[in-house]
Amino acid sequence: MDIHDEVWDSLGFYVYAYVDPTDLAIRYVGKGIGNRALSHLHSDEESAKVDWIQGLKEIGKEPQIDIIARNLTEETAFLIERSLIDAIGLGSGKLTNKVRGHDVESGRESIQEIAIKLNPQRAEFNHNILILRLNQHWRKNMSEGELYDITRGIWKLGSRRERVEVVLAVSNGIVRQVYIPESWHPAGTTTYSYKHPDIEEKHRSRWEFVGKPATKKEHLEYMYKDVSWFYKKGEQTSTRYTFQ
Repeated sequence: MDIHDEVWDSLGFYVYAYVDPTDLAIRYVGKGIGNRALSHLHSDEESAKVDWIQGLKEIGKEPQIDIIARNLTEETAFLIERSLIDAIGLGSGKLTNKVRGHDVESGRESIQEIAIKLNPQRAEFNHNILILRLNQHWRKNMSEGELYDITRGIWKLGSRRERVEVVLAVSNGIVRQVYIPESWHPAGTTTYSYKHPDIEEKHRSRWEFVGKPATKKEHLEYMYKDVSWFYKKGEQTSTRYTFQ
């Protein structure tokens, strides 16, 4: 069915979805004006979205295009687009979107994450602690097993590691998990359950630990606390000790 330009013009800024006609699942969410919603049908870019559309064409079908909301301001359209992507989830296995949408302040977050951002609580150290900054390796909604594996190795550490009672896994200055190390091993000598980067020969002198998530209240007090104050501005150090 051909859609006249007058129809597209009447929509203003809008948010649209590409729906799979085989199961009615939303596969792509976008924001646009005019006939922007049609642009993906004939795109030759390399993407999961285009591959999915091409797969439909090969069986004689095309995506169903639904208008989710119309006559919006551009800012509102961005917000709805991102909210829908967050609600469905990039990791759901359904959406072909590459990113969460245009950068806006709000987005799907747990109330805990919002509280951490708006009212971070400073950590006070009462144990022999090793802080490990995960940096870009951490992401929201990681499984416990994956977080454990990226935390425990591999690190450039000296003999002081043997005195460590508590390991703090930190990202963006916030403690994401607390571990009790049970033993230390040369890098690459223990089994990882999740994908772990190949260990280069120059890193063979580094270390990894085997341990368990903390369960005692005195250790769990560190969870979601702010340790950014412990670092100088601009400091890039990945490992820091604090001994009592």
